[in-house]
Amino acid sequence: LCYNNSVEKAAKGKFPRNVVCKTAHSLAHAVYGIQYAHKKTKNLRLTDIARGLDTQDWELVRDVLATLNNYMASADAELGRPHFPRFRDKAFLTSAQERFLKQGLDMARVVWRRMVDLQDTGMLMPHDGYLKLYQLSKPDLSQRFDCMLLDEGQDINPVIADIAHWQRIRMAIVGDPHQQLYRFRGAEDALNSDWMVGAEEHYLTQSWRFGPAIAHVANIILSYKGETRKLQGLGPQTLVKKSLPADLPHRTFIHRTVIGVIENALQLVRNHPEPKFHWVGGIDSYSLRDLEDLYAFSRGLRQNVQNKKLLRDYRDYTQYVEIAEISQDGEMLRSIKIISTYPDLPARILELRSLTLDDELDATITLTTAHKAKGLEWDFVCLYDDFNADPLSPDTDPGKRDDELNLIYVAVTRAMKILAINSLVLSIMQRYVDDRQLKEQIAICKK
Repeated sequence: LCYNNSVEKAAKGKFPRNVVCKTAHSLAHAVYGIQYAHKKTKNLRLTDIARGLDTQDWELVRDVLATLNNYMASADAELGRPHFPRFRDKAFLTSAQERFLKQGLDMARVVWRRMVDLQDTGMLMPHDGYLKLYQLSKPDLSQRFDCMLLDEGQDINPVIADIAHWQRIRMAIVGDPHQQLYRFRGAEDALNSDWMVGAEEHYLTQSWRFGPAIAHVANIILSYKGETRKLQGLGPQTLVKKSLPADLPHRTFIHRTVIGVIENALQLVRNHPEPKFHWVGGIDSYSLRDLEDLYAFSRGLRQNVQNKKLLRDYRDYTQYVEIAEISQDGEMLRSIKIISTYPDLPARILELRSLTLDDELDATITLTTAHKAKGLEWDFVCLYDDFNADPLSPDTDPGKRDDELNLIYVAVTRAMKILAINSLVLSIMQRYVDDRQLKEQIAICKK
């Protein structure tokens, strides 16, 4: 059971024919997703909810969407108060808050019923929706499989963990708690779940992907999470540098943000002769098509907007910006930033598409975010300098600190031959040296 499509593709090339490699969504699609082909969408949007409920209360719409997403990611059978994010940490609510909560939950239930209704094409069904239906059906995989290998067990949505939990076949869960990246989405560490108590445990602290140099960098990062077990790099000698050599046949750039990916791609077109790009997850997963439409919309070129849904949902670009700011929708805000940064965006995107290849083996440059890179590996890796949050800042929330350290740890451990670190990793390494020198000085003073 693979974490994402990229890992599924890689796994199919490594496992023998008696092993079926699928994502949880692939399993669910064969049973439920195919039924919703006529009303399927990648994700529900704020405007889908607002139009379906006939409301312009964007604050409420945002809460309804968050409630639905929380429910679809959960193992719960019923949609209820635990899924409503606004008052989750409040033990007592005012009468006004209770009314708002009830209204939000009622609306979320209405949307869910409409999503599930095969005849209601006015409310679309996202991928996570048919996965939820699959989980609620309590599928029995023992008729098809003898055992299940659950990959990336440290980052499993409760809905997927529940599917695995109820299987009556042998179960092997593989994962690294330090690679948990999606806690902010409600992902849980299945390795430490209640239903795994008593399971046989094995620690793999050796990696044959890279040598001691990258293992040293990884251990420095993990030391700030309190990890005492040392990772051993038993692979070929790996170099850690500040930049990659210029004459490499292929290189991979790992970024913190989607904006960083696009920004770097635009710069690489100018700095590299005839680059050939491969985008992990596909170029369309980086919101370029939507950006082209939004750019045209921002310039008043409504006739150039291919996705007519954009025209139906927003009166004009000014309203789009206003709704983005009110709702604080991350995707909308990122899109606005890119458009304001690149006034000639259509020509640049057209050039990027012309330089993009589906087969990574034919590419000279691979582009990815750290999140998409999880589970993958490359010979030559460069960390892009858009990892802006300092996880070691005293002002950083402990949970946020661990999340950022996990992301950096995942990024640095993707390289097999040469790793080019960015300024953040360099500063963490310098901090480690300074801290160690300070401890040595304190020890000398005590003597």
